[in-house]
Amino acid sequence: TESISLLKAGDFHGVLEWEVKKGRMLSHKAIDHINAEVYHTRFSKNTEVDWHTHGEFSKEIIVCLEGELLILLEDGTEVVLKELDDYKIGRQVKHMAVIGNKPCEIVAMVIPKEK
Repeated sequence: TESISLLKAGDFHGVLEWEVKKGRMLSHKAIDHINAEVYHTRFSKNTEVDWHTHGEFSKEIIVCLEGELLILLEDGTEVVLKELDDYKIGRQVKHMAVIGNKPCEIVAMVIPKEK
């Protein structure tokens, strides 16, 4: 059976520090399910996440909890997420994120999880 790891209120253990173009990105896998992964992620101010996709079949849903981030898509689309905004990035869509002059916190779900 698959185990599910849930994040407790105020908890941020098991932190993964992802490599970014600029700044700092700390992430915790809050849920690891056979069909999805949910990450709670914090970005330092002035962070840039390089261009990436989430696998051939995966899409990503992002909810901004705090701060603001700019999502850039390879087709030139620019999406600004502020607190409580959400956005779905389709399968195989190359994207990057830019965080401005204050820290940002998001929850991101990847469905289905990357293989």
